[in-house]
Amino acid sequence: MPSDRYRILELALESLENKKRQIDAEIAEINRELQGKAPAKKAASKTKTAGGKTAPARKPARFSKEERMRRSQRMKGYWENWRKKKAREK
Repeated sequence: MPSDRYRILELALESLENKKRQIDAEIAEINRELQGKAPAKKAASKTKTAGGKTAPARKPARFSKEERMRRSQRMKGYWENWRKKKAREK
């Protein structure tokens, strides 16, 4: 019986590896399409990382400092209320 289980596991692994190859091929195809249709970007300055590799320049912040602060305060209040509610349930 253990040999039957071993064979089943081998077949399952082979099937999963085939699916992974198919998914990887689809991902590569989609990436190629996106790169072909993507608008031309400005030349981004590259910075050196600790490993000596270059990293792309950082994107500008999406939110202003004030907006981040408002969101931070709102979420702190949310989690404080959540913790109080959990403490009451105990």
